[in-house]
Parts: sequence; structure tokens; C-alpha cells
Amino acid sequence: MQYLFGSEIPSLALRFRDYIRSRYQVELELKQITDDTGTLLYGVFIAEDHPQMAEIKQEQQRFLREPFNERYEQASWQSGDIRPSAVQTGNRLPNLAGLGRNLLRNGKFTVFLTALCLLIYLLQLSGFNDEVLEFAHYPAYPDEDVQLWRYVTHSLVHLSPLHILFNLVWWWIFGGAIERVCGSRTLIVLYLVSALLSGIAQNLASGPAFFGLSGVVYAVLGYVFVADKFGARRRFDLPQGFFNMLLVGIAVGFMAPLIGIQMGNTAHISGLAVGCLFGFFAAKSSARR
Repeated sequence: MQYLFGSEIPSLALRFRDYIRSRYQVELELKQITDDTGTLLYGVFIAEDHPQMAEIKQEQQRFLREPFNERYEQASWQSGDIRPSAVQTGNRLPNLAGLGRNLLRNGKFTVFLTALCLLIYLLQLSGFNDEVLEFAHYPAYPDEDVQLWRYVTHSLVHLSPLHILFNLVWWWIFGGAIERVCGSRTLIVLYLVSALLSGIAQNLASGPAFFGLSGVVYAVLGYVFVADKFGARRRFDLPQGFFNMLLVGIAVGFMAPLIGIQMGNTAHISGLAVGCLFGFFAAKSSARR
């Protein structure tokens, strides 16, 4: 069998299969595979040396540019077979279990940063809170300006259970997705740049007394949203209303002082801007391939 393409989203593979079936009366084969990083994909295959190979490969390129076009949706409904179970799974677990395994199989940098934040928080709870804050805070005095670690270590420290819980959940889900799809280098660069620039912005707005991964988290959220919105194909399985969730998160940050909670709104917005910019360039880069 000749491999055409693979997707982490089973409905996309089914949609293309059904469209080719209705338009060309050609039966494609779907089966679960894993890529070089161990990510579960739903692969689309065609018989070797099929007489309509050239036409179907042209359709493949067209589909990857606009997979959510109405014509593909109509083909799926007409076929009546839009269930993920239509993909050949062999002895593999069902789709939901596969998605769960992907989350548990996050890349090394996602796991490393999560573990580092948890370790630092445990040190704070173990009686070393003052020492951690003193070592990791953003530069506050002239002699600290040359202590380069301070420009990113502020992002690794958290001040409450809810603070670290929310930040690490979003980092684990969407930072992990970026690392699986785009590689560790992309996520590392995004982390360093967003931690640096969101820290600079928050320092200008409120001074150096701020901590947490939220500026980086907003960069990660902005990246996946814009990369999917403007990319040639959707590579992240974002839930419905994802953009509205971003807006609500920003709004809550500005309303929080009314109930006595201070948030790093400048870090949130600047981190989001950094992530959107990275995502836009990633989308344009993928469109040129």
C-alpha cells in the first residue's frame, strides 16, 4: 500500500476517504500508525500503482490545504460511516485511549519543565520559600542585571496551589501538543522568548515582584490558536470556543483585583502576543512546504 498522509484527528482521515470513495469510486485503506516520535496517527493508504494515483494525490494536496471545506463534510455524511472505529486498529486501544497515551507521552522538555516547577514548589513548601524567591526573582537591583538566569527563572516559581495547578495543566496539554507536533526546539525557543519578553513587559508595568508560568502559558495558547487558524492544515485538535476561552482568561485577569487578587496582566497579554507571532510564522512556513 502507498502512504498518502496521516493525521492525529481520525475524522480528517475518514473525511478524505469518504470524499475519494464518492468522487472516484476508489476505496482507500485507513489504519493507525505511529510516527518517528511515537505519536499516534490515522494513516490513509492507497493500493500501489493504482491507475488513478495521480488524480488522488492532487486531491490529497487540495484536501490538506482546506480540510474543512463543505464538500468533504457532505461526503462524510453521505457515506454514513464517520465513526473513528472505521479505522483499522489491529490490537491498539480505542481512539480516546490513544489520545490519553499521547498526553502521557509528552516530549522531554514538556516533562522537564513541569517537573522543575513542581520541584521548586516543593522546596518552597519545605521551608525554603524565601531562598527560592530571593534566587529566582526578576532583577530588582543594578547588580542583578547581569545575573542572566533571573530573566527566565521568575517563570518557574509559583505562589499558591491553584497558581501552579492551572499553569501546569495548560502547559502540559498545549505545550505538550506543540512539542509533539513541532518538536522540542520550537517549544524551547518559545519558552525562552516568551519568559524573557513577558518578564520585561511585566517589570515595566508593575516592577519586579511577579512570578509564575502564565506569560509562557499564554504564549503557548496563542501559538496553537494562530498556527491552526492560518496554517495550511489544522495540526492541533483545539476545542470549540478556544478563542473565546482566551478572551475570558484575559478579562478575568483584569477583573481579579476587584476581589483582591493581583494577576500579571501585562505578562499575559505580552506572552499571548509572542505566541501569536510565533504561530503566524509557523503557519506561513508550513504553507510554503
